[in-house]
Amino acid sequence: MKKILIIEDEEDIIDIATMILEDEGYEVSSISEYPNFERRVSECKADLVLLDLNLKGYHGKDICKYIKTSDSLKQTAVVLMSANRDIKAVKEKSGADAYICKPFDLYDFLGTIRAHIN
Repeated sequence: MKKILIIEDEEDIIDIATMILEDEGYEVSSISEYPNFERRVSECKADLVLLDLNLKGYHGKDICKYIKTSDSLKQTAVVLMSANRDIKAVKEKSGADAYICKPFDLYDFLGTIRAHIN
């Protein structure tokens, strides 16, 4: 079973994304608080990280850069999620594999996940 880690600070979005992804057969876990996120991301061993761009006290692009430059994590797919209209440029600068615009369309959301999960 493929594992997805959601890094998001809005519980409603975590709940909705978890429900959708579990219905598709994925194992889902989440992080909504960010102290020691490095250890928590490493321990999760996710196939894909669904990462909010604007987090309380953190910026998703920095977490993405950490994942993509870490020897043990760099093969993990990272999909950014944001309502930020510059998300495509942020994706390019951070090394993310893809992005999903909020609010997201269910079919686009699932298609992006399917296309990028290892």
